[in-house]
Amino acid sequence: MTYQHQQYPPPAYPPVDRPGPGGAPPAAPKRRGRVALLVAGGLVAVLAVAAGTAYGVSRLVGGGDDGGRKLRAAWVLDFPELQRNGLKTYDGQDMFGAWLAGDAVVRAQPDGIIAYRLGDGGQAWGVPAPQGASLCAAAQTLADGRGVVALGTADSCDTLVGFDAAAGTQAWRVTFPVERRTGRSETVAPDLSVAAGQVVVRSGGNVLGYSLADGRRLWQTDADRLLPGRDCRLTDAQAAGDQAVVTTLCDGDRGALLGLDPATGKPRWKQDLPAAQQSDGVLSVDPLVSRPGLNTETFVARDATGKERAAFGNPVDGTRFSDLPVNRSNTVSGPAVRPYLADADTLYLPTEPSPVGDKMRQANQVVAIDLATGKRRWVSAGHTDSEVELVRLDGQGVLAWEVGDRRDLAPRLVRIDPATGTVSVVAEAPLSAGTEGSDAKVLERDGTVVLVPWKQVTADAAITVLR
Repeated sequence: MTYQHQQYPPPAYPPVDRPGPGGAPPAAPKRRGRVALLVAGGLVAVLAVAAGTAYGVSRLVGGGDDGGRKLRAAWVLDFPELQRNGLKTYDGQDMFGAWLAGDAVVRAQPDGIIAYRLGDGGQAWGVPAPQGASLCAAAQTLADGRGVVALGTADSCDTLVGFDAAAGTQAWRVTFPVERRTGRSETVAPDLSVAAGQVVVRSGGNVLGYSLADGRRLWQTDADRLLPGRDCRLTDAQAAGDQAVVTTLCDGDRGALLGLDPATGKPRWKQDLPAAQQSDGVLSVDPLVSRPGLNTETFVARDATGKERAAFGNPVDGTRFSDLPVNRSNTVSGPAVRPYLADADTLYLPTEPSPVGDKMRQANQVVAIDLATGKRRWVSAGHTDSEVELVRLDGQGVLAWEVGDRRDLAPRLVRIDPATGTVSVVAEAPLSAGTEGSDAKVLERDGTVVLVPWKQVTADAAITVLR
């Protein structure tokens, strides 16, 4: 595929170096020479130390130690200047995915993929998108340090790029079949996920499997092949663990869930869904939880073969929860990232937020749902009056971030007891970081907290690192 080069100057690529002192970042020097781009037919190598895609140099803003109970702002990366890159102007600073890889935080954004060192905020590497193209989706999971993003031009999102998150190199690039945008207001991006070393892609009516290692297409299927003679269409395809789950809607408002082998695309199991159990897709693949359809209001927890274990509605036992996507975009219609954590027995969701008195913010909690019974186990207690973002689930329970408010409420890193829902404070953060974690990907490692907002709405920085 040959990309059409648009007639406007490319963005500058600033130097990769240690950040300067606090204050505004220095202006990026003009670009000299060509860097290795993700272009059709091109070879991509590790980018030179003085090149990459990045919109600025990070700023050191703090330091020090307070016994591990008080986080300090270490560095921030400012949002880029507005650029024309195939997206609408107000979506040009969106984030599609963020990960901790090695000693760096990696951010996928419209103009490419960047990585900054956690320790000092210096740019580790950057891989820009081709001129005239932009990223439009990212699989949310890395596997063995490898990830995959989708990119395209203004009328399509038709190219997969596999990348090595440790080295900052492109591993492979392939195109896949899409319907070109004609008169639509949004670019349609594929459902994109990773499972068992494979990339599973839903593009329109097709589901395809690719090798994460080298980008080889392994299989392709559609609703007619999976459910011949039933007049069905695909509504969702998600993969995790060792399986892909495809959701279909068929004639008469009936449907089916199918579990596929991600290596071959062959069905392992099928569960027919009557009209009363219609589903638009799955909230979670592992454990398997299906979402309601247009004419239903029921979530269903299922076993590994798709059989129903328990069902619950919203509200669950009087508590309303939110499963709305956190990665909303005005330009791209693509895979929805929904806020939840889950293990084999329990699903954790944020409760629906409510206004806080005369403050200009909202507050919520976390609700735990028993996947064996569909009943509410608990609602977390002990939060400050602010929003709560889920971080991860581990042997000590639920790690969460209280967003706070930069005007009057400092954020906190908290632990929620898995048995009772009781909140305990892990560390307090500076007031300046308040609101930065709202609608953000919150990452934590060894006491370092990284805030990467999906969109520039309430956030001041594209990356905030606290330690």
